[in-house]
Amino acid sequence: MRQSILWLVALAAVLRADDALVRGLNSRARRSPLAAAVVGRFAAWLAGVEVLLMLALALTGRRKSALRMLAAVGLVYLLSDELGAIWPRQRPFARLSEVESLRTHSPERAFPSRHVASALAMAAVGGRAHHRLGKAMASVGWVLGASRVAAGLHYPSDVIGGALLGAGVGWFSQPGGRARRRRS
Repeated sequence: MRQSILWLVALAAVLRADDALVRGLNSRARRSPLAAAVVGRFAAWLAGVEVLLMLALALTGRRKSALRMLAAVGLVYLLSDELGAIWPRQRPFARLSEVESLRTHSPERAFPSRHVASALAMAAVGGRAHHRLGKAMASVGWVLGASRVAAGLHYPSDVIGGALLGAGVGWFSQPGGRARRRRS
């Protein structure tokens, strides 16, 4: 019973921190029309950058890695929908009156961030084939996550949940699978 209460207290603290962080980042982004436009565009367009980086990987002769990335993204989408059904959560702009969306979006299914999960799964797979590309993809994924929080589309915990999901899917999508990981 005591552990259940501690978990509920911890969850309430995380949710309060989520609200405060999204309010603060969104407010800062809305201070200037230029900042709001940049954040809104980053929140949408950086996912396209990830796709371009994946295509670059395929064009450099690493087609199998690019196909593994696509498979990882497909798995991320399936798992994101399942997790979203388990923890239905409105997006910040729909729930918090002080937060404005800087990008047109539907109000439902904030958790986990599918964009961040996809980006980090792709980075894990791509990084195995090309180290620098993996680092670039991970960096783009984190900037994408921050921009989606500032744009009022996600809470920080949505981004962290997406990052954990993406890292896990990326890890399991590696050539040789889990057996190779355990031996090393």
